[in-house]
Amino acid sequence: MRVRVAAVIVATLLVAAGVSAGIIWRQHQVRQAALRVPVRGGDGGGLPLAQPADEHFDGAGLERVVKDPAAAGLQVFIVMRHGHVVFARYGHGFSADRVIDPGGFARALVALAAGVAIRSGTLVALPPGRFDPAKLRAAIERGAHQSYAAYVSRVLWRRLNAGSAWIRLPAAGAALPADCCFEARVQDWMRIGALLVNDGSFEDTQVIPRGWVARMRAPVSEDGLQGMGVELPSHAPSARALEASDLIFLRGNGRWRLWVVPSLKLVVLFGAPAGGRDSGWDEIRLPNLVIEALTERPPAPAGSLLQQLVHGH
Repeated sequence: MRVRVAAVIVATLLVAAGVSAGIIWRQHQVRQAALRVPVRGGDGGGLPLAQPADEHFDGAGLERVVKDPAAAGLQVFIVMRHGHVVFARYGHGFSADRVIDPGGFARALVALAAGVAIRSGTLVALPPGRFDPAKLRAAIERGAHQSYAAYVSRVLWRRLNAGSAWIRLPAAGAALPADCCFEARVQDWMRIGALLVNDGSFEDTQVIPRGWVARMRAPVSEDGLQGMGVELPSHAPSARALEASDLIFLRGNGRWRLWVVPSLKLVVLFGAPAGGRDSGWDEIRLPNLVIEALTERPPAPAGSLLQQLVHGH
C-alpha cells in the first residue's frame, strides 16, 4: 500500500512539474511574440529563375566563386541579374525561405520608405542633420499617423509581394528599431536588391519614386563612404570620384552583404556569421569574381571604381 501511495505521489509531482514547465514555456512564447511586431506581406511567391547563360554569365565561373577561399563558410550566396536568380547556393540548413535578421540591412528599408513618404507628402522634408534611422522612423510615424511596421507593410513590403516579416523589439514597449532587427526571408532581401538596382521598380511596378535611389547613394558622411541607408565602397586615391561608379551595398552582421550594380542590373547577396579572421577578410573579392564571370558587360570608364573592382582583384 505504501509503495502504491508513494507511486501516486511521485506521479502527481511529475504531472505538476510537467504542467508548470508547460506554463513557463507558454509564458516564454507569449513574451517572445510580444517582442516581434509583424510586417504584413503578400503571397510571398518565389523569384523568377534563369540559367546563367541566359543572363550572360559563365556558369563555371560562378561555380569557382563559391569554391574561392573568400566564400568559405557562407550560408547563402545568390546572384540575380535583370530580376532573375541565376545562381544560388545554400549551406548549414539555409534556404530561400529561411528568415534572417542581417542587422544593418534594415537601414535601407527606412530610407526607401522615406522616399515614398516624401513623394506622398507624408514627410515634408527629411529630418535635418546626418542620416539617423531612428529620427527618420519617428518622422514617418508622425506624418503617416500609423506605426512604422504598418507603414512599411503598406508602401513597401506588400507591394514587393514579400512574405510576412517581423521587427524585433529590444524590450517590451520599446520603440521600433529602424537600423536593425528586421526579420525577413532570404529571398525577400533579394527583392530589396531588385528595388535598388532598378531605380525603385520591382517587376514593372514603380514602388519607390524614380530618382530616390540615386539620392540614397549620395554621400552623407564625412568620409564619403555612407549614403542614406546604403554604403559606398572605398576607392584608391588615384581613382575617380565615387560618383563615377554606381556600385553600392548593404552591410549586415558578420559577413552579410548585399551588393548592387545598377549599370549591370546585378544583385549579389552573401552571408555568414563573423569568422575568426574577419579582420583580414577580402569582402570585395566575391563581387569582383561575379563581375568577372559576366561574358557580356558594358565597358567601365577608365579609372572608375567599377573598373578598379574588376581589375587586379
